Amino acid sequence: MSSDGPARRLTMRELARELGVSHAAVSFALNGRPGVSPATRERIIAGARERGWAPNIAARALGGHGTGSVGLVLARSADALAADSFYLRFIAGLQSELSPLDLTLTFQIADDVDAEIALHRRWAAQARVDGLIVVDPRTDDPRLHELHALGLPAVIVGAREHAAAGIALVWADDEQPMTEVVRTFAELGHRRIGYVAGAEDLVHTASRVRSFASAIARYGRDALPVVHTHHDPDEAERAVAALLDGGPTAVIADDDRLAVTVLSVAKSLDIEVPRHLSIVSWEDSPLCTATTPPLTALWRDPFDLGRSAAAALLAEISDHRAAAIAVAPAVLRRRDSLTEAP
Repeated sequence: MSSDGPARRLTMRELARELGVSHAAVSFALNGRPGVSPATRERIIAGARERGWAPNIAARALGGHGTGSVGLVLARSADALAADSFYLRFIAGLQSELSPLDLTLTFQIADDVDAEIALHRRWAAQARVDGLIVVDPRTDDPRLHELHALGLPAVIVGAREHAAAGIALVWADDEQPMTEVVRTFAELGHRRIGYVAGAEDLVHTASRVRSFASAIARYGRDALPVVHTHHDPDEAERAVAALLDGGPTAVIADDDRLAVTVLSVAKSLDIEVPRHLSIVSWEDSPLCTATTPPLTALWRDPFDLGRSAAAALLAEISDHRAAAIAVAPAVLRRRDSLTEAP
């Protein structure tokens, strides 16, 4: 009497042949690597699931050798996160890659980077996650040493400067968008250009400030002192008021909420937008189109950034190859808050 053994698992090449795609496409899709379109990735994953094929990371979890989860900590308050449409879409992008593989996102907020590091250590000690997604890199980031010490696969989002750290990176160019904004202001005749930036210790803030100074010098404009602020609304209003006291005719704000703060403070000071002041937000969102006037903004897709970060981490978990993935730079969406200099 014979009994049937377990069904033989398809090889990637057999799966590729059945789905009518290349072996490389199947490998990229099932191991979370970039290199295939979202539609092709979805079709391959759906076909694989129908045939009972489990990708590397999912197979490890199902076999008891992994957790089936990746971790993300945001070092900010719950109130700040609730008002931040960027990270809501970023998380949705992460889930678009993780959910089809039955992988979960272990997510938590923390008061600061030290608290984030403590969470990373706890998750590693408890074997809670298979890898980590790290955002908002700092100029002197203590998390880099900790990531190496923990030995967990990880991806850093937004830090080309950390390319030599041996950790996977997903980043977008800040120099090109900043140059485009300053050039646009210059072409409209603006000479006194201000910049209200985020926290000074953030890598992307430092990069944008350098790019701002370079673009101002390139186009012969008058740069006002850059002002920095964090997530506190009162602090942001004070920073914006100090900037506007210098008499700019154009201002770049580091995100959509800061751009709305610039608009609000300008109105309180009887500065008409755009007649006396043009505003560009570094991040676009529905908030930018809900104001009067609608705010000109730089658009980059947080969903795509999240999707790319998840794909990079899955590839890192699968074969531990630290890669640098560049996503498309932001593009300028012109609206009524931008006009010629008075």
